[in-house]
Order: sequence, then C-alpha cells, then structure tokens
Amino acid sequence: MTATFLFLVNPELVYDPYPDWERWAPLIEKGASPVSRWNTGTRRHGMSPGDRGVIVRVGREPRGLVGTCVITSEITVGPHWNPEARSFEAGYVDIAMTSVFDLDDPVTLDELRQAAPGVVWTPRQSGTRVPDEAAEALWNILFPETGFLAAGSS
Repeated sequence: MTATFLFLVNPELVYDPYPDWERWAPLIEKGASPVSRWNTGTRRHGMSPGDRGVIVRVGREPRGLVGTCVITSEITVGPHWNPEARSFEAGYVDIAMTSVFDLDDPVTLDELRQAAPGVVWTPRQSGTRVPDEAAEALWNILFPETGFLAAGSS
C-alpha cells in the first residue's frame, strides 16, 4: 500500500513557504503536476516514489490542509533550509503537486481531526507518516468522486 506523509508549511519561519502556489493552481487545473522539493524533517528513510503527501499549514491562522502531492524521489540529505536550526542538514524529497487549496480557506484542522481523529495534524516537523486508515478516510473526503486510489496512486 502507498504510504502518506505530512509535510508542513509555516509562514512565520524564515523561508517563503508558498513561492509557487499562485502559479501551481492553474497548472494543476489543466492536469499538470508542478514539481518542487520538500523537507522531510529528521526522516532519512521510509519514503518512496509514489507515496503521497499532504501539506498542512501551521503557525498562524488559517491553519489546515493546503495541498496534496506525490513523492517522486528517495530522500536525499542537504543543507538545512533554516539557518537557525540546530542541525546543519535536513532530508528532502522531490514532489509533484496534485492539488492546492486556497491558502485563506484550507481544509481546517477541525475537519482533519473529524476525518482522522487519531492523527496529530500539527507535529513539530515534516515527515510524519499518516496511518493508512486515516489517509484513506481523508482522501475519500478530499476526492469523493475518485477516492483514495485516484490522488497519486501508482
């Protein structure tokens, strides 16, 4: 089964977490899957091409799910994106975006908790695996017309 992982964005940190959001939305609507690179927190293994990602905005409101993606590479290690981090290195994967949601109107944390009550949707860093049952419930809510198998399955 394809695994699903949480990726976080926090607009209060030192990087711009949405550099391509406005450009990606129309491309996705036309059927394209824009590519990017995302950090995996301290995770250095366990993600594979074909796995899914859900991108959750944390920090300031509105918080919640703002995008989905498919992982397209193995994890690589590179310089940490945050110059103030304790670690000098971070893990990264390449991703292909499959959906983006309005940053001012995300799928709320309450909605996420209702869909999958056992998941901590705001962990301290990216790379947390979402339990398979919770991922399936979430995908069926996000993509009711096609369900779990549509969004990024291999």
